[in-house]
Formats: sequence, structure tokens, C-alpha cells
Amino acid sequence: MIEREKLDDDGLKALLSEEINSALTYDQTELSQKRATAMEYYRGEMSDTPAMAGRSSVVSKDVADTIGWMLPGIIRVFTASDRMAMYEPEKEADEPFAKQATDYINYVFMKDNPGYRIMWDATHDSLLLGNGIVKHWWDDKEECEYTEHSGMTEEQIAVLQSDQDVEIVALNEGEPQSIQVPGPDGQPIEMPIPTYNVKVKRVTSSGRLRVKCIKRLLINREATCIEEARFCGHPEDVTKSDLIEMGFDRELVEGLPTDRFSAMREEELSRTEGESGMFVNVGDNSMALVELFECYIKVDVDGDGVAETVRAFYAGPGGTGELLDWEVWEDDVPFSDIPCEPVPHRWDARSVFDDTNDIQRVKTVITRQFLDNTYWVNNPMTTAEENSVINPETLRSPRFGATVWHKKGTIPPVPMNIPYIGDKSLLALQHFDQVREMRTGVSRSTMALDPEALSNQTATAANNTKDAAYSQIELIARNQAELGWKRVFRQILKLVVKHQDRPRTIRLRDSWVEMDPRSWNANMDATINIGLGTGSRDRDMAMLNQILGVQIAMTDRLSAAGFTAQALEMVPKINMTATKLAESAGIKNPDQFYLDIKPEMLEQMKQQAAQPKPDPAMMKIQADTQIKQAELQMRGQEMQVGAQIAQQADERKAQIEAVQMQADIEAQDRKTQAEMLKDQQKFEFEKEMALLEFNLQRELKIAELEMKREMNQQQMALQAEQHRQQMEAGVFKSMQSQEAHQQKMQSANTGKPE
Repeated sequence: MIEREKLDDDGLKALLSEEINSALTYDQTELSQKRATAMEYYRGEMSDTPAMAGRSSVVSKDVADTIGWMLPGIIRVFTASDRMAMYEPEKEADEPFAKQATDYINYVFMKDNPGYRIMWDATHDSLLLGNGIVKHWWDDKEECEYTEHSGMTEEQIAVLQSDQDVEIVALNEGEPQSIQVPGPDGQPIEMPIPTYNVKVKRVTSSGRLRVKCIKRLLINREATCIEEARFCGHPEDVTKSDLIEMGFDRELVEGLPTDRFSAMREEELSRTEGESGMFVNVGDNSMALVELFECYIKVDVDGDGVAETVRAFYAGPGGTGELLDWEVWEDDVPFSDIPCEPVPHRWDARSVFDDTNDIQRVKTVITRQFLDNTYWVNNPMTTAEENSVINPETLRSPRFGATVWHKKGTIPPVPMNIPYIGDKSLLALQHFDQVREMRTGVSRSTMALDPEALSNQTATAANNTKDAAYSQIELIARNQAELGWKRVFRQILKLVVKHQDRPRTIRLRDSWVEMDPRSWNANMDATINIGLGTGSRDRDMAMLNQILGVQIAMTDRLSAAGFTAQALEMVPKINMTATKLAESAGIKNPDQFYLDIKPEMLEQMKQQAAQPKPDPAMMKIQADTQIKQAELQMRGQEMQVGAQIAQQADERKAQIEAVQMQADIEAQDRKTQAEMLKDQQKFEFEKEMALLEFNLQRELKIAELEMKREMNQQQMALQAEQHRQQMEAGVFKSMQSQEAHQQKMQSANTGKPE
């Protein structure tokens, strides 16, 4: 067995220098120049197509126009739902954690990080440059907050120190304060207590996930993907102060060269629109800019013949820089690329610039010629004989109302006849617009900006044209999702599961939820949600409404046929369709509008549906029995009410007779009184008797009406119950007849008797 030497710092430094120089050469010769040109074309600066002096210098911005039309559709693909990525369980035990991971990772990407800006930058770079580079890593640097407090007592300081995230970094005595305490004689006395001025360091975060869209990624020439690349690195301009703050040796950092020739390239200048002032270092050496390479290289460092992944920090230009630090890297490479149009067996993808740069160049030339021809036709040159014009300055600088004088006997100046070719130029421009449409799908008809383009087309033809154009957007979005964002979200999940060491409470859909990713499966597969948003919202909603109608019809058929369990299985699917319908309408958090039907709830519904139904004949007997009992009870109540009324009438009659007897007795005693007084008393007696009789009749009438009202209510309730029981019995008989018919049909199909 051949023994291999272990790789030391000098060997690793030499290897890194070689790989960096090779990657820079590949980047500058094949990638950087193309990216610089793409950004110039996007801004409308075409240095490779200069304008002639004194002629039109207009530029056709086809690259910018095409990207500007594609960007909204692609961004809407990923933002149509509040969940950009969804995680699928790898094992049965992952079922309860997949939805939690989906909610939490999307929250981390969109809330803890500028998710929308990252998505926009990466998509824009992908369309313009071919590859958008996303970096994702766990930042274990503590985030601290410093506060100062004055006049704190020892008890208050002890309360501060009880918090494990709080550290007192400075403690100074302050002015003592006086408090009143009871003295020996019970009278309050003032007692001074010491106070302190405290500076507190509070750790607000012990580590967090970070995601960032970076400008450049160096990669070895032979690589076809980041995961399998032998070398990749992220060059970044940092100050020497930043390097010292990152923990690197101060003496080594201060001796680093600041000559950044590798960064002075066309791409960097094009990104800053030619402003090179960003590369000027100030007089303070700590703010001098240094080129830092964060490199990931596969190399055998322990001499066992198997290459390991090493992360190394190399500062300074390749070949003359210094190796700051390195370690064997156990995680995946923290870079992902978002491709536009992947090219087989190559890492760099094609972009919209690659599809439209020649069109922009040709259209720029034709447009300039068209405008120059229009200028010449509108302002033609004048021809005249030599020395025939008396005031030639009038021809050189024509003005309104001026007179051109020419010598007698000479031919007067006449305008030169310049043919107009503008119509032919416009036809050429239309031709190249059609070429661009075939390559990218961008046209006036698909953008719905030209009503004349759709006036002679049927609705089906117009929709087919739009769908064909949208398919270009869908393809780019799927490339970015499957080959780019899927890896991003898988890496984010791995980083969170590995490094987050404590539960975290977040506000999710108007409620506080605790997320503890330590028990999640870090290898769950991620699916990017690109099912909606690629076409128009009306088209998405119309399709979902059709699906919803078919689902409801299938549910009704299954329920009518007696397959209740299968009908209940359709309920979660209907709920999902309704949620997608709300998402396609642009509504965020559609879960708030629908019931979340969990598996245990669905199982309970199935069990209730599977319980045996009562026999209709027995239900009819029970209903008849209840009706008879109700009738007997009603009759008993009627007899009881009649007896009560008769008893009340007898009591009233006895009272009247007693009053009459008393009146007769009093009348006999008052016979000696005057006749006038006797007549008056008789009148009063008759009046009282009439009033008593009236009250008795009224009470009897009220009691009779109350008894009739109660009887009517009971009779209506009995009739309603009889009607409901008859309906249930009819439904049961209908179901029995359907089952009998199905059995008969099955017997007919099998050829067996019933």
C-alpha cells in the first residue's frame, strides 16, 4: 500500500492559488465578458455597436423588454401561494412534522431573511446572466444589544443577572439614594442606599439561518453542477477591519496586499455602470479593501487516498494572497444556482440575453437607419451650382422665411431626391419581432396590448397563442424550481435541523406556534409550489371551478349509491381544491376560510356513517305509539281544564248567592229606611251583580281560548312528527328499491337467479 503524505498549509495554499487562477481565467475568458455585455445590453449601452458621428444613436432594448415581461409571470409563480416550498414526508413518522417544516422554513425564508428580494435578484440574474447564485449558511455569530441603566440597586442588578442571556460588561457606582425606613421610636428616618450605573450586553440571537443572492461564483471549468464541482468559491470585497472582526490573525491581515487586479474586470465595471471609484481605498488601512475567497475544494488532506471537502479562506489576488484559515467541511457546499435554460453537460446556462442579443443588435442598426432616412426625407440636402448662390450661409443654416439668392442665368438650388425606405425598415423590424416571439414567447398578443392582433382571431386561437407563450414562462419557472430552488430549500431544512438547538415561538396565521426542528427528518424532499400563477388568474380559477364541480358531482353520486365512506374521502380533496381556488384569486392564507379536516376527524365521520340505521317499520310503529300517547295526554288535559272551569263557575255562583242572601238580610233590616235609599241600594246591588257576571264570563272565555291554543300547538307538532316519519320511511323504501334493483341487475349480468 502506497503511503501518502498529509497536506500541509503550504501545499493547500499552492493548490488553492492554482485553482483560483484557473477558475478566474475560465470566468474572465468565457463567463465574465458575456455577463458584462449582457448587463450593458440590459441598460441600453451597446459598445459593440457604436453609432456613427452625426447619425442616430438610438438603441433597441429588446433584452430589457423581454426580461421585463417575463419577470412578473415568474415571480407570481412562486408568490401565488403563501408557501413557496412544501416538504414531503420520507417515512411514516415524518407525517406530523412535514407540515410544520413547511410552515417554519417558509417563515424563515420570507421573514427572517429578505425572501422576496432574494427571489427577485436570483430570478433577474437567471434571466439576464443565465445563472442566479444563492448562498445559504448558518451564521453562528452572536447578535448582541448593548444598553445602559443608571440608578440601579443591588436587588435590581441581581434580577438582571438571573437572565442567562444578559451579561454585565461595566459597573460603576452612582449617586446614593435615600429611602425612608421606620426608626427605633417608630418615626420614619432617611437611610442612604448605594446605586450603580450598569452597561448590559444582551444576547438577542445565538445563531440564525442566512440566505443571500451573491454576484459571482467561481467554479472549475469541468464542473457541470455545484454539488459535484471539484472547486468553487465566492469572491467578495471586504475590508481588513472585517477580516479581523471575523477572527483572523491581525498581523497576517494587515500584511495582505490590496492590489485587486482580478476584481478590476469588465463585469464589475458593468455592474456599477463604469464607476471605478468603488475600488479606491481610503487613507485608513483598516478600511482598505481586500479580495476574500471563500473556497470549497475537494482534496485528500489526511493521506488516505480519499478526497475530503475543505473550506478555506484565501485573501488577496490569486498567486500572491495568503491562506487565512481552513477546515474539513462536513456539510454540503452552501451555494445553489438558479438556471434559466440549462445546457446539458455544462454548468453555465443560457439566458434571455443569449436568445435576444443578436435581435437587439440587428434592430438597433435597422432602427438607426430608419430614423436617419426619416431625418433625411424631412430635412433633405440641397444641390446647387458652384458659386451660384449669393448667400450660401442660408443653405448651410436654413431658417423659416429666409430667401436664397442665386446669380442670374444659373440653375436655382433644388432639394435632392432621397428615397424613403421607412416602410421596408418597419417590415424588417416586424420580422425580427416575430423571431423574438418564436424564441421567447414575448409578443403583443400575449401581453394583451394590441387589440388589432386579436381582432381577427377566435377565442380558442387567442387562448392557444397565449398558452404557447405562457409555456415558455412555465418552462423557465420549472427549471428554476426543480434545478435551483428545490436545492435551496432542502439545504435550508438541513441547516435548521442541524444547528437550531432550542424551540422557537413564531406568529403563524394569527396564532403563536412553537417550532422545534430538532426532531424533524432533515432529508425530507422539498417540492416547489409552481402549480398556479403561470397563466392568467381567470384561466386558473375557471379550471379549478371545473375541477370543483366534478368533485362535488362524484361525491353526490357516491353518496346516493350508498358508498358513504368513499364520498367522505372526497371531502379533503374538495377542501384542497377550494384552497387552491382562493390562492389563484390572490388571497393569502386561504386556510383561514376553510375547515382543516384532519385524518382523525375524517375517520370519526366514517365511523358515524357506518353505524346501522333504524328499521323504517319499527320507526313507524314508534311514531304511531307516540301519536296515540300524545292524543290521550291531550284528552286528559282537556278534561282537567273542563273540570277546573266548572269548579270555578260553581264557586262564582256560590259567591253570588251568598252576596244575594246577605243583601236580602240587610234589606229586611233596613225596611224602616226611606224608599229612596232602598231604591239606591237596590241599584248598587244590581250593578255589582252585573259586574261579577261579566268578569266571570270573561275569565271563562279566556280559559277556553288558552285551552284551544294549546290543543292546536300539540296537534301541529304531532302532524309535523308524522310527516317527518313518513318522509324517512319513504327515503328508506327508496333506498331498498335501489338496492333491490342493483341486485337484480347484478343477477342479470352474472346469469344467476336472485
